[in-house]
This record gives sequence, C-alpha cells and structure tokens, in this order.
Amino acid sequence: MNRPFFWKDNGILSSFLIPISFIYYSISKLHYYLKKKYISDIPIVSVGSPLIGGGGKTPVVIAILNFLIANQKNPCALAKGYKGSIKIPTLINNKHSVKDVGDEPLLISKTIDTYVSKKRKDALEVIKNNNYNFVVMDDGFRDISILNKVNLLVIDGNTKLDNNRPFPSGELLGITRKTIEISDAVILLNDNRIPQKIKKEIEALNKIKINTSINYVFRHSSVRDRIAFCGIGVPKKFFASLEDLGTNVIEKITFSNHHYYSRNDVYSLIKISRKFDKYTLITTAKDYVRFNDINDPKRELREIIDVLDMEVRFEDVESLKKFL
Repeated sequence: MNRPFFWKDNGILSSFLIPISFIYYSISKLHYYLKKKYISDIPIVSVGSPLIGGGGKTPVVIAILNFLIANQKNPCALAKGYKGSIKIPTLINNKHSVKDVGDEPLLISKTIDTYVSKKRKDALEVIKNNNYNFVVMDDGFRDISILNKVNLLVIDGNTKLDNNRPFPSGELLGITRKTIEISDAVILLNDNRIPQKIKKEIEALNKIKINTSINYVFRHSSVRDRIAFCGIGVPKKFFASLEDLGTNVIEKITFSNHHYYSRNDVYSLIKISRKFDKYTLITTAKDYVRFNDINDPKRELREIIDVLDMEVRFEDVESLKKFL
C-alpha cells in the first residue's frame, strides 16, 4: 500500500482518525481472541514488526532460517503471501511468480522450503506431515490463537516513525508498548539509531534484546554513481543505505510497496539504463524477484541491473538460542 500523506505528521486528519485507530485495534484483538485455538506439533517462531511494511522482518526471517540450518535443524518458512493469488497451503516452486505467492515469500523461498496460505493453521497441518522440525513465520505475530509460538519482534533504527500513531491514524500496527509486551524477545537492527524511549520500554518490560550487525553486498558491481529504484515499505531506508555505503545516488525512483512491475515499467527502466553504464540501475532483492519471464521476457532488465543484498548477522547468539 501507499503511505498516506497524513502519516507524515500529527495533523488534523491523522488526529481525526485516532478514535477509529482504537476501534480497529480492539476489533483486531477480539478477532484473534475469538479464533479457535491451535497448538502446533512443531516449534514455531513468529517474526513481527510494529509497522505496516518496511519494518525489516524479511531479512531477519532469512537470517533465522540460515541460523537454524547451520545448527542442524530442518526448518521451513510460512507466510500469507500478501497480494498473491494462491489461498490454499502451497509449497513455492520455481514455476511460481510474485503474482501467485507475493514478493516476500518468493524471496524467502530462495533460501528454504516456503509455504504460503491465507489460513496459517491450514498450512501448519500440511507442514506437520512433512519432515520439518521448525517453522519460521513471516508475521503472525499478533495471532494469539496459535498458542505455542515464540514471538520475536524486529525494531529497525533506520525506520523513522513519522507520527508514531496506530493504524489508520499512523503506520503502527498497535500501541508500541503493547507490541513489545507480547514479544518474547526483541531483535534490534541499527541499534545505534533506535530512540532511547523505545530502548527504555524494552528494558522496563524486561525483554531480552538480540543485537545484530548488517552486511550489505553489491551483487554485481561497485560502480559509484547509481540510479536507485524500489517499491518497498520505506524507500528512504534503501536510498539511505546506498548513501551510507558511499554511493552517489544520482536519481531515486519510487514505486508503491509490493508494486508489480508491468512490461511498460520494465521498458521505461531499460530506456533509462541505456544512457548509463551497465549496473548503474540498482534495486533491492525484494524488488528483483518481481521481475520474471512475463514482464521481462528477454531478461533485458535483469541482465543490466544491480542488487543491494542485505545480510543480518546475530551478535548475541546465546540469547537467540534460548528461543530456537
């Protein structure tokens, strides 16, 4: 979704929506409370964010999966597949596209077996009949009907909250303190940029903090001048990361979050690229998986764009092991 203009401040429209925010929050909480309870036969880790998009969940999910694999576990991933057409439990394969399963599950599936399903419990029933001993859920953090899961909350210091209000008045999925409260531990990205107020709330609620470091890698080239484009929750995070790495971003092109690139979009990007050296255009890994043989049939765009890959590394391994 596109971020509404009134999320940028605490203006009249945002303030007007505050009562609706609390009604929405209460109904959402009641919805999960009334759902039939479910106990999984397999350990579940749910990775959540306090934000609607752009919270840093997906790279953390991939990092947890890699950590489990390195520790001789056999995990799989589970996601709802936002904007994907598939509704029933499905194991992603190389024939699926972003239109089928959504961009985040498609990206995660490059690492490990990944299931999508609009109903998580249906997928868990399928998963338990296979040879997995861990499930990592991309979201599902607030689904209290799944009783025996570990909730890991991701807070990214590079995500600056514009008005710090709950949806629809702002970009928060709930009241920050309440979100921290239902977590078992908090994974911190870019810890040095996280506001002290949030750190104090984590400490006051006696939550375990898991620190991380982030390694950025240019997939193809280290050329300095770049044209950056993306369609993610918080585009400014991507642009800022490039600039922090010493990149000269000469143009920034923004699409809506989870944007499906049409052939016209692809052609426009190819047209821009012709004025510059190969790999001048750069995007995110999440955007790259949205290009396929339908919108880029001759692989013209995929052959000339670079990708900034992001790898999350856990610094406090012992704290993480308590939950895995």
